Amino acid sequence: MTETTGQVFARNSVRQRVLRGLGATALGPVVTTFVQVVSVPVFLHFWGTRLYGEWLILSALPAYLALSDLGFGNVAANDMTMRVAAGDRKGALAVFQSTWILVTSLSALLGIFAVATALLLPLHRWLSISSMSSHDVRMTVVLLSMYALMSLQGPIILAGFRCDGHFPAGALLTNIIRIIEALVATAAVFLHARPVHVAALYLGMRTLSLLVFAAVMLSMTPWIRYGVRQATSSCIRALMRPAFAFMAFPAGNALSIQGIVLAVGIVLGPIAVATFSTMRTLTRFVIQVMDSIKNSVWPELSAAYGAQDWRLARKLHRHACQASLWLAALSVAGLFVFGPRIYAIWTHGRVTMDPTTFHLLLLVMLANSFWSTSSVVALATNRHQRLAAVYICATAASVALAFVLTRSFQLPGAAVSLLVVDFATGWFVIRESLGLLQDSFGGFARSLVNLPSFAAIRY
Repeated sequence: MTETTGQVFARNSVRQRVLRGLGATALGPVVTTFVQVVSVPVFLHFWGTRLYGEWLILSALPAYLALSDLGFGNVAANDMTMRVAAGDRKGALAVFQSTWILVTSLSALLGIFAVATALLLPLHRWLSISSMSSHDVRMTVVLLSMYALMSLQGPIILAGFRCDGHFPAGALLTNIIRIIEALVATAAVFLHARPVHVAALYLGMRTLSLLVFAAVMLSMTPWIRYGVRQATSSCIRALMRPAFAFMAFPAGNALSIQGIVLAVGIVLGPIAVATFSTMRTLTRFVIQVMDSIKNSVWPELSAAYGAQDWRLARKLHRHACQASLWLAALSVAGLFVFGPRIYAIWTHGRVTMDPTTFHLLLLVMLANSFWSTSSVVALATNRHQRLAAVYICATAASVALAFVLTRSFQLPGAAVSLLVVDFATGWFVIRESLGLLQDSFGGFARSLVNLPSFAAIRY
């Protein structure tokens, strides 16, 4: 059957959006690397270890406020994208305005609480801050809290980009904002700025950048507008369950990373923690790239699901999983050969690698790639409640299993606990994803064998 001109245009536009989204989101790891490689040494050089450590402590407190949107930003973006794909722009606008009012109201209340806490409590004494005055400590916490709360507007604005097919532009602007903030803050420290001045710069830059971010979104998606007329409480009630469930994923990630470290530390001690953590960090670097693949197909899967275009949705899922699995396999092979040398150079020979644990962690990365990208189906369609429950239970089980296995098998036991849970979670996720997409396991499994190519995406 010959494709029509409209079908070819639509197919190419999906392909181009996925590739542009992949390019835009791939900047994320670059920005993170810049912050770690360039900014951190500058901060340490000009502030010293103690002042920089105090800055990290003060930064960590307001960072938790970034979770206070309770997952509404992500689920609202999914819902809006599915509605637009189904031709319901009015409903998408109602979701946008309802979510904006909710998040802004929560931010205002939390802002009052954060300011009162910073001004009334002796934080400098409780946190043993000695390199900064009590006034500077209070003002730094207030400014960083306002910065974190202002940042909650970002996912809502990005939802406006995503729902109308402009996710690559939104993702690119998000990463540009991050790199500009890092550059300006680093330059300020180079010019001998104190923490309170850097915190003020962060808040000012985020406020200005959000105004620009919103203006660009409104120009690209002119049917979206800020206001209260379309907002309804029913929209918020409909999003509550998926939004609260979404919070299980950052909680599960924290439990998986910190919980295993705690188990290793309690059973084997701090030296084993240093060994395990550095090996795990080295094997997890490719996960950021796999997340870029997942994020690039996320809005397209929402749109395909909303339009009930099962053929496109299945192809997006298959090609994303295919790309992630091949990337993970190549990375595992490379790290298997070159990992010990990279590790020795990276740690300056101060930490001794455990080869058995390292090889098991490579298998963990391969197992994780098998299901992590596939989970985008449930996440992109707001059908992730069961997955959230399984994930948080699985990560809790991995920590409990780590306590048992490390007592008998030392460090390899901790890696085995991660591997067992990844395989179990993977089986559940694949079944859920194939069920949502009405896909067969045989067809999906056969697609993974082929070389990945997003150019093969067709309606």
